[in-house]
Amino acid sequence: MLLSFEVHVLYHIPSNKSLIFLNLMDRSKIITEKVITASAFVILAAVFLSLVWNNNVWMDEAFTASLVHTDFAHVISRSMADTLPPLYNIILKLMTVAFGYRIEVMKITSVIPMILTLFIGASVVRRRFGFLTSLLFMIFVTFMPLMLYFGVEIRMYSLGFFFATASGIYAYEVVKSPSHRSWTGFVAFSVLAGYSHHFAFVTVAFSYLYLLLYFLFFAGKRIKEWFICLLATFVLYLPCLIVTISQISMVNGYFSMPDVDLAMFVQYMIYPFTVGITPASVLCLLIMIVSLALIIRDIVIKKTGNADMIFALCCFTVYYGVLIFGTVISKLMSANIFVDRYLFFATGLLWLSAAVVLGRSKKLCIVSIVAALAVGACTYYVMYNTEYARTADEEIEFLRDNIGEGDVYYSIGGHEEMQNCIPFYTYLDPDTAELEFVYPLTEAVRVAEERGTTLWVSVLDGFAPSDEDMKILQEHGLILDKKADFEFDRYRCGFYRANRQSFVKK
Repeated sequence: MLLSFEVHVLYHIPSNKSLIFLNLMDRSKIITEKVITASAFVILAAVFLSLVWNNNVWMDEAFTASLVHTDFAHVISRSMADTLPPLYNIILKLMTVAFGYRIEVMKITSVIPMILTLFIGASVVRRRFGFLTSLLFMIFVTFMPLMLYFGVEIRMYSLGFFFATASGIYAYEVVKSPSHRSWTGFVAFSVLAGYSHHFAFVTVAFSYLYLLLYFLFFAGKRIKEWFICLLATFVLYLPCLIVTISQISMVNGYFSMPDVDLAMFVQYMIYPFTVGITPASVLCLLIMIVSLALIIRDIVIKKTGNADMIFALCCFTVYYGVLIFGTVISKLMSANIFVDRYLFFATGLLWLSAAVVLGRSKKLCIVSIVAALAVGACTYYVMYNTEYARTADEEIEFLRDNIGEGDVYYSIGGHEEMQNCIPFYTYLDPDTAELEFVYPLTEAVRVAEERGTTLWVSVLDGFAPSDEDMKILQEHGLILDKKADFEFDRYRCGFYRANRQSFVKK
């Protein structure tokens, strides 16, 4: 019996060759996963970069790009007069000084934070949640709705998105692997989120809230660390907070966004899933519904949810927490400063939630990747057609051929929208004279007459010169002669030259 037992045991002990083979298999798997991760990172980064080589901008982009056309002192002063923190404008100014005042440089400045988010996914997320979750998260960050749009827009949204997403990821690092490194990363990303956008900081606040709840109920001895972290965040954010309070005190009707009523609230709820192509939007929503159903099944029904699933639930609720907070703020303030695009900062954690859940199953992960790529094909199609429309190039050519030194510009029906868009395109080409926006119309006419230059007038679609406008022009012997039609994203306008009536062809 003893001999039989010894033989049986020996038969089940792996040989050295077997151990070596298993070790090689594990190493081969790790290397393969690293190669796939690195390849995905490069390909997805290239997807973002493929959308920057064009001249198309919209109103807010033209405003930001025009702002950094000035010197550093004016960048700071004009940023302070705005309602948003100045960090992105400072970075954009540095980039244009270093690499030239060109649209592609400005768009690459916005792409870089998205690429950094991909890097966080390829490194920190992969180490914490594994290869499948990492791959799925990177694909979501690239191809889900809003990502490609805000990822190339010349605004601070991608910067705040990166910092807010990284803050949430490092909050979980604090829970799972507390160290000076994870705490420092959490504080740094949180503070920088605040310096990027107010609602990026609101997003971060939910990470602080969930950490507090965790320490209160599960790790009471470490709550002191949380308070030290909160204090450090407050001290580092204080300079921006002072500026923010000053900016908010200046908010008036000009900055007011549409009121958030019930219909708008529902629209904001599905905002992260709206592609612009209905089947793709439905597919996108289904991905999130499946992941949420799995979270509810594990945590509520089976009550077997582990820490990763609880983290996924927290990430999911951040988006809707920010939505509720923004809605309440919109009701309390005299001028609403909350709008759908301010929810973008929370979408990184929203899709991280889905990636954590769906990445636990190889089959679900593969199905989700296929679905995400199908959605991505639609989002990329929409964005490519938007970014590479020919209208901007035609406008640049027209302005180069027609604008003279010292010419003056005025906009009818939308000076807030158009005052930066058209002049911005004259800043790009050294062979194009810069067009100066002057307001109101009486002043624009006076300046043009004093200089002996041409007055150009844009008329936004849906508007017409008022009787007062026409009276001012007629008093100075001017008549509007249409020369072109311009397009800026959702804005359309006719572009007119104000000619002396005696020189207008009958």
